[in-house]
Amino acid sequence: MIRLFIASCLLILSQLDTTGQIIRGQIIDSTTNKPLKYVSVGIINTSFGSITDDKGYFEFGYKNQDSSSTVRISMIGYENQTFSIKDLSENDQVIKLAETFYKIDEILITPSTERIIGANGFNKLKGWSGWNVRHIRKGCEIGIKLNLGDMNVKIKSLHVLLHRQAFDTTFYRLHIRRINDTVIKNELLTENIIISLTKEKGWTELDLNHYNLIFNGEIGVTLEMLNAIGLNEDRAMKINDRVQKNYILLKNRKNQTGLFRWGPEAKWNINNDNSPSMYLTIME
Repeated sequence: MIRLFIASCLLILSQLDTTGQIIRGQIIDSTTNKPLKYVSVGIINTSFGSITDDKGYFEFGYKNQDSSSTVRISMIGYENQTFSIKDLSENDQVIKLAETFYKIDEILITPSTERIIGANGFNKLKGWSGWNVRHIRKGCEIGIKLNLGDMNVKIKSLHVLLHRQAFDTTFYRLHIRRINDTVIKNELLTENIIISLTKEKGWTELDLNHYNLIFNGEIGVTLEMLNAIGLNEDRAMKINDRVQKNYILLKNRKNQTGLFRWGPEAKWNINNDNSPSMYLTIME
C-alpha cells in the first residue's frame, strides 16, 4: 500500500513539471553582494518553487495562479522576503537578502546519558519514501515528528536508513522546527546545516555534535532535497511497474509520524501511520 502511495507521489511530481509561466531571478547577500546558494523560493501553499543554484539564480514554472499570489523567499540565517507573482514576473529580479542576527540565551546542561529517539528500524510492508530527482522540484522535504521531552537535551547525531539511492552523493539541508500538535511552526535552527549521503544503501550517521543543538519538546526533523551528483543508471529500479533511474529512497517505519511536503512553500502532509526511518542520538 505504501509503495503505491509513494509511486503516486512520484507520478504527481512528474505531472507538476508541466508549467505555464516562469519566475526567475537572482538572490544575493545585501552586505557582500555575493550570490546566495540554496535559497528557497516558492508560491505559498502550492508545490511551485525551487532553490537557487551556485550563482544565486532560480527559475521555476507555475500555472493557474492569480497574479496577486504570494511568493516567499527564505533561507535559515536570513530575513524572509515576500513578493506577489506580478512583482517577480515583470522582469528578471536581483533580490537582496539581509542576514538575521540572533540573540541566543545561554543554556547550560550537563549531559550524562545517551539515548536514541525516533524510528530506529523499518517495516517491510511500509515500503519506502523518497525523491525522484528528475521530476521533483528541489526544496521538497521528508522527515519525522519527535518528542524530546520537557527537559533540554543536546542532539548528538542524526541517523538515516537508505533503502537505495541512484547517486554517488546527495545533498540536503537539515531543518528542525517546533511542532504544536499537528501545526508545524517556526524554524529552530539559526544557521544552514548542509549534509550529504554517499552510501548506496544502509544506515548513515550524520554527526551534529559540534553544532551545539539544544532543544526540548515536540519537534519536526526533516531533510530538504538540494542536489544530487553522480547518477548510476545501473541502479535503475522498478517502482509500481515503472523503471525509475533518478531516485533516493529511505526505508519506512510504522507507528511513527512522518512529515512530507512537495515544494519549498507547499502545504505539509502529516502521516500518523508511518515515517522515514530516521532517529536522533541525544545526550541528557
